[in-house]
Amino acid sequence: MTHGFAVDRAFATVAFKRRLAYKTQWVLGLVLGGGAMLVSMALWHDLLADGALSGYDWSAMRAYIIIGFVTATVVFGAADWQIADRILDGHIAIDLTKPVDFQRARAAEYVGSMISTVPTVIVGVTGAWLLFDPPGPATATAGALTAVSFALVFPLAFGITYLTVLVCFWTKRYLGIMWLREALLGFLSGMMIPLAFMPSWLQAIAWASPFPHFTATPAAIYLGHVDTAGALGLLAAEAAWAVGLWFGARLVFRHAVKKVTVHGG
Repeated sequence: MTHGFAVDRAFATVAFKRRLAYKTQWVLGLVLGGGAMLVSMALWHDLLADGALSGYDWSAMRAYIIIGFVTATVVFGAADWQIADRILDGHIAIDLTKPVDFQRARAAEYVGSMISTVPTVIVGVTGAWLLFDPPGPATATAGALTAVSFALVFPLAFGITYLTVLVCFWTKRYLGIMWLREALLGFLSGMMIPLAFMPSWLQAIAWASPFPHFTATPAAIYLGHVDTAGALGLLAAEAAWAVGLWFGARLVFRHAVKKVTVHGG
């Protein structure tokens, strides 16, 4: 087991260093994400300056937008194309001959690339905190449970990303799949607008998926919209999705590699 974790750490470290080599991406991620956050702040300030909407006033919305920035930066900043390319360019055929679990190795690399976004998150959140002075967590317990929710985002994001990448075995393309996943994640997670603003039937569809746990769950816990029991229930659902996606991806992969087609010369 110790050897296995050492291998995981090695894959994660390589992915982290690979991302560090492209410092422009850090700056670009900060500019794009920070710009989007500023636009959202301005928009919601005008909408909520004189009141509240579906339980969100301007104070709560400031914290909500920053939480959305954190999760969006971490999730969208991870390196999913490297996993897809291993399938599309045929490297998967070589990977299958190695004494390393393909999914576990890709998970370590993916988490390493997600960790590389942390400096962007720190700079963005610090700037937003100084500019907008958002409220702190509802309680100390809510703050701690929000941190747990953020931690669970890592395996949850990998599970969704890895499953969509596996579709490349059949489509031989990835760009459209990535766009669809990011659109669904951005909308159904509450990153664009809080789920509470949506009609009840759409909220039900969203909560039947893993997507709300990227933004709606940590925000609800942080702002005290759920009590401790409710927060633990949301965290249990988030963890269950992460575990279910992991083992579901194993079943899909087992079926996909029964026949591997490699294109190229």
